[in-house]
Amino acid sequence: MELQLKNIGMIKEANVNIDGLTVIAGENDTGKSTVGKALFMVLKSSFAQFNSTSKEKPTSVMLDYLEMLFKNQVNNDASIGFKNNEGNFKVSFIQHKVSISTDSDYYHLSYNPIFIESPLVWNFTDFFRDIAQIESQMRIELDYPHLMKDLNFKLHIKNASTGLDIKKEMISLMGGEFKKDEVGHYYFDKQGKRIELINTATGIKTFGIFQVLSQNDYLNKDTVLILDEPEVHLHPKWQLKMANVIVELVKNGVKILVNSHSPYMIEALQRYSELAEVTSDFYLAEDGYIKKNNDDNSETLAKIFEKLSEPFDVFEEIDSLRMEKLING
Repeated sequence: MELQLKNIGMIKEANVNIDGLTVIAGENDTGKSTVGKALFMVLKSSFAQFNSTSKEKPTSVMLDYLEMLFKNQVNNDASIGFKNNEGNFKVSFIQHKVSISTDSDYYHLSYNPIFIESPLVWNFTDFFRDIAQIESQMRIELDYPHLMKDLNFKLHIKNASTGLDIKKEMISLMGGEFKKDEVGHYYFDKQGKRIELINTATGIKTFGIFQVLSQNDYLNKDTVLILDEPEVHLHPKWQLKMANVIVELVKNGVKILVNSHSPYMIEALQRYSELAEVTSDFYLAEDGYIKKNNDDNSETLAKIFEKLSEPFDVFEEIDSLRMEKLING
C-alpha cells in the first residue's frame, strides 16, 4: 500500500510504500513525523468503520483526526492519499475547502495503527484515567495528546485478536517485567523489587511498551506500527537490539514505519532486514520531499549516511583550527 502526501506541514510531496519495513531518515523538522500522523489518520478512520455497525462512511471521523493531528499544518492545494489493491482514499484541500473521495472497499481495511511517539506515555497513565472519568461523568470531550491517549488505551485494554508473543524476550532484555498491581497501576518489577514507573529508566520504558502491547495481543498481521524516532533514550547497543526486535516483528507479518535520524538505528535496520530477507523501503526526508534515489534502497542509504555524517565534518574543522593554533603558537 502507498501513502501519498502533498503540501502537508513541511512536506511538499511524499509517496511512501507501506509494506513490511519502511524507514524514513532525515534531520529534525523535515516532515518525518507528519508521514506517521497521516498514516495513522487514514488507517484509524478506516479501522473505525471496519469495526462499526454503522453503514455511514466515517468522513466525520477523518475530519476529526485531521483537526486533532494536523491543526494548522495543512496548506492550500494539499492532499493526503492512500491506495492499495483493496481500496483508495484521498482528502483534498482546495481554497480552504475539504473534499474526501473514496471507493467502498477502502472502508473494509482492517489495519489497526499504533503510534509510539514517546515512552513517556507511562508517566501519564493516571492523567488519562482521570480525563476519561471526567469526560464520562460530564459528557464532554477535552483536548488532549490524542496519539498518546490511543497508545495508553492499548497498554491497558486487551485486544480481541491473537498477537505475537515477544514478552519473554522483552523481559530478558530489560532484566525485569512491567506488571499491574491490585488497583491496576503499572510498575517495573526488577528481580522482585517494585520500581515505580516515574523512577524507571526511560530506555526501559521503551521496551516495556513492546512487552505490554505483546501481552495485550496488539502485535499481529493486522497491525501497522508507527515508531517515531525509537532510538531516543536508547544507548547505541540497545538501538541495535530495538532494530532486531522491529525486524523480527516485520518478519512475522507486522507492518512497521520507522522515523529516525540515528545512523546506528538505520544501519541496524538495513543489516537485520537484509539478513531476515524482509521487504524494506528506505527514504530520505530533505528539502520538503520524502523519496528514494532512483527508487533504489542502496543509493538512498548512501545519501542518508552521507547526510548523517555531516557532524563529523564539523569535528574535522575543529581539529584543523586546533592544529592551526598549535602551529602558530
